[in-house]
Amino acid sequence: MIGIYAHHQGSGHLQRALAVAAELRDEVTILTSAPVAPGMNPDPKRVRILPLPLDHDGSATGVAPTAGGRLHWAPVHQPGLRRRMALLAEWIDRTEPALLWTDISVEVTLAARLTGTPVVATVLPGRRDDAPHALAHGVCSALVAGWPRSAGAPVPAGADRPLVPVGGVSRFAGRDPADARSVARGRGRPRVLHLRGSGGDAADPRWDAVRAQLTEVDWESLGGPGGRWVADPWDEMCRADVVVSAAGQSSIADLAAADAHVVAAPEARPFDEQDATAAHLERVGLGAVVRREDSVKDLVAAVRRALERARSTPGSGSGLREAWEVDGAAQRLAGVLESVAREPDAPRPFVLEPVAQGLVAQGAGR
Repeated sequence: MIGIYAHHQGSGHLQRALAVAAELRDEVTILTSAPVAPGMNPDPKRVRILPLPLDHDGSATGVAPTAGGRLHWAPVHQPGLRRRMALLAEWIDRTEPALLWTDISVEVTLAARLTGTPVVATVLPGRRDDAPHALAHGVCSALVAGWPRSAGAPVPAGADRPLVPVGGVSRFAGRDPADARSVARGRGRPRVLHLRGSGGDAADPRWDAVRAQLTEVDWESLGGPGGRWVADPWDEMCRADVVVSAAGQSSIADLAAADAHVVAAPEARPFDEQDATAAHLERVGLGAVVRREDSVKDLVAAVRRALERARSTPGSGSGLREAWEVDGAAQRLAGVLESVAREPDAPRPFVLEPVAQGLVAQGAGR
């Protein structure tokens, strides 16, 4: 049995958990407070979902929530937090999992390790050298990151070994974007897709002004407050000449799977998470990035530049799928988990070895 904790903020953590669970050979339990819609589970006979209560009451405050700066969120006398930790401990005691992968929570990482369960944790982008992160990193058997190797494999604060960059884990990795292009990119009126997700501030009024100025463009918006939601936006992403999106890890991984031409608009996040992802997207030269302080004029110019690039090669992709190492990413992460599950105290680091359909993570002693 391998356990996976998926954070409830946005949909990206759960989508990543489900993608990796599909690649694992062991039985899996996903523990999460996020809603899991019917049909999302890739293998209900092998993959179980254990719903957890939320660890808050809707308020961003609580009594002593950081335990003197040593934790991120553990307010005293919070009933949801107490119940979720009790459920976690009861599940560990009942199933004796070989491993728990946390994506992400300092508190769940520590709680699991205190039961003697080996833990692998996801490291998200941004500066994560605060005391809670350092503590959590230090108790893990391995650390993984959902970014390409070109973004680096640093030793995180508190850890004694480099993390393992597995590439962008996307629920769409098994699909070919060319199959969805019944209307080829680069022909007809320019098409822009604006993805307004579920995890952050999706109501930036600047984009309404951009849309009004780009009268030559067919503009479609998905998500956001009062917007149209599509459970599977694959076709829309593949057919758009340009996609405007926040810079969450799962958002960029999904767009990379679609080989989309991207204009990334990073939202404010703790530890500058989205800014770090957008910065690397800009460094690889396969996406435009706009800033929170940019004017409407700047945004219009960025979209037009992206459209010019996309339509200069009609029907082709951006190259982001290969650069972001989407193919095989979920398999590589699953390989790390299975290696730790077999040998939790084996020497590390992991190496990435080429195989026919991508790269596989292996322990040094495997």
